[in-house]
Amino acid sequence: VYSQPLFRRHRIAIACLLAGLSHTTYAQAACDIQDLQQTRDLPAQIAAADESCYSSWFYAPAGTLETVYSEATLSHLQTVLDAEITRYTGEAEQAQRLENYGEFIRAAYYVRYNAESEPYSQALSQRFAQSINRFLLHPHAFDQGREQVAAMKSLSLMVDNIKQLPLTMDAMMSALRLFNQETAKNTQWVDGLNNLFRSMSGHVGNAEFYRYLAANTQHIDTLHQFAIENEWALNTDAAFLVYNALRETGRLLVSPDAVTKQKALRVMEQTLVRYPLGSQHDKIWLAAVDMMRYYAPEALQAQGIDFEVAKQELAARILPNRYECQGPAIIRSQDLSDRQAARACDVLNAKEEDFHQVVNSGYVPVADDNTERVEVAVFANNDSYVNYSAFLFNNTTDNGGQYLEGNPAEANNQARFVAYRYANGDDLSILNLEHEYTHYLDARFNQYGTFSDNLAHGHIVWWLEGFAEYMHYKQGYQAAIELIPQGKMSLSDVMATTYSHDSNRIYRWGYLAVRFMMEKHPQDVESLLVLSRPGQFAQWAQTVKNLGEQYNAEFAVWLDTFKAETPENPDPSEPETKPEEAVTALTANQSVTLSGQAYSEHLFYIDVPEHSREFQVTISGDATPIFT
Repeated sequence: VYSQPLFRRHRIAIACLLAGLSHTTYAQAACDIQDLQQTRDLPAQIAAADESCYSSWFYAPAGTLETVYSEATLSHLQTVLDAEITRYTGEAEQAQRLENYGEFIRAAYYVRYNAESEPYSQALSQRFAQSINRFLLHPHAFDQGREQVAAMKSLSLMVDNIKQLPLTMDAMMSALRLFNQETAKNTQWVDGLNNLFRSMSGHVGNAEFYRYLAANTQHIDTLHQFAIENEWALNTDAAFLVYNALRETGRLLVSPDAVTKQKALRVMEQTLVRYPLGSQHDKIWLAAVDMMRYYAPEALQAQGIDFEVAKQELAARILPNRYECQGPAIIRSQDLSDRQAARACDVLNAKEEDFHQVVNSGYVPVADDNTERVEVAVFANNDSYVNYSAFLFNNTTDNGGQYLEGNPAEANNQARFVAYRYANGDDLSILNLEHEYTHYLDARFNQYGTFSDNLAHGHIVWWLEGFAEYMHYKQGYQAAIELIPQGKMSLSDVMATTYSHDSNRIYRWGYLAVRFMMEKHPQDVESLLVLSRPGQFAQWAQTVKNLGEQYNAEFAVWLDTFKAETPENPDPSEPETKPEEAVTALTANQSVTLSGQAYSEHLFYIDVPEHSREFQVTISGDATPIFT
């Protein structure tokens, strides 16, 4: 629930100085994966690392699995970690070392998994689980300082990486007892407790986990009781912990053990009664129905719940506004006025006209495409998007919006993209509006068949996402330009990108590849579209491979032309600030994602009630992957 500015206005401008680390700082840290491969004392170098190096650990090349990420190296690190835990007295410096070890070990498992290499031995993973248990049972494990919380989060999250929840679940369940109205105020600390539920989700299909639960079904009762006793938290920023306790209990319906499944089902049935659709906390009802629909559909029918009817009722309540554009878009929204919806239509119509000029489509859709209209579902904020979109449209919500094409060959197919607003003032503030609309246009006029057809032979993600970014930003995508000095990718590698790669490679390097081809080789782009429009995706893939090899050298030279736009070593004493013209309004409890050039400035304001005695802003995050 977002509070509205009901009081006399006192604007506080928040200037977020994104003081990214300079190359000099990186050199001082000497903890990049390349540095660690050269060091003679790896544990000491990891212990002294700066969090700026975490990203390089997680995106290390597969070759590191034979060096710093080898089984022998990690086995030694496990003994080092154990010793550090034994010495731990809750000091910030100690906690920082624990976090560093935790992140390095997690990164090793992450790199090995993505490389599809032979997993680390069960014995090693079990030893790490024992280390985690020793930490979780330590008297300082759940201290609330910043560094202490970071250590707890890293080590508890490691459970999912090593897939050893059966060995750590008792200790993680015990930690839930520490949750109360005081500790709930530290949402980072609460997020550390939430790693129990991340791990439960990550252990779906894990036979050992289900055997463990079959012998410990009391945990299901404990989770249910936890949710009931902490219902007060549903009105706080810590609501996700209670929500996830019930949701992950519902996921246990997939267990092959009859007693486990029956207990989980009983909790879900009681949840449906306690939080009915239309009530204040009905997202819990949605979660229960979702779990039952996937894992116990017969039980859902026994409750007399018609899933499709429930979706229609929810959509009518959450997205009550409907506005038809002059073009193909129909806008359904939670809080857009007709005037705002009309403005959104203008944006989309202009983007469509630009699209047809850029790709020379002749306004002719590909064959067998019946998606003459596209529904644009706009939620009022990210919370509503996360709470309701998956239930209504079966999409993932750990993103900034999503295009759902369906099967364009079907006569009644409904193409749709879902989005949300990042601010609720007079401005549209619809995240990725043009990007997602470009997906619709590209699919209708450039790509034959379904999304799965498009992906069947690979070498196309760079285009799908890079082109959508290009149509959104054209020459103004500074975040992509700023990646170049960090290390150039070859055109061949960019064109081989898949959706399993990181977002920088998918979106920003994809943009750079598309922009290069558009500016330097538009005739080759036309040749590619001649292949994709009739669905010749095998030929597309082979042609793209050839183009990558043909233009690798030219692409590298082209990237160098941007160097002057991004100084390698900005002087921290004289930051170059380029404030945005607009100052963005925020509301209480709103989350925003920030990115920008080092030392750049983004301005926000928030209405604070008169006579307020406390105002808190929390800024968190780093460049490492987030596992949910």
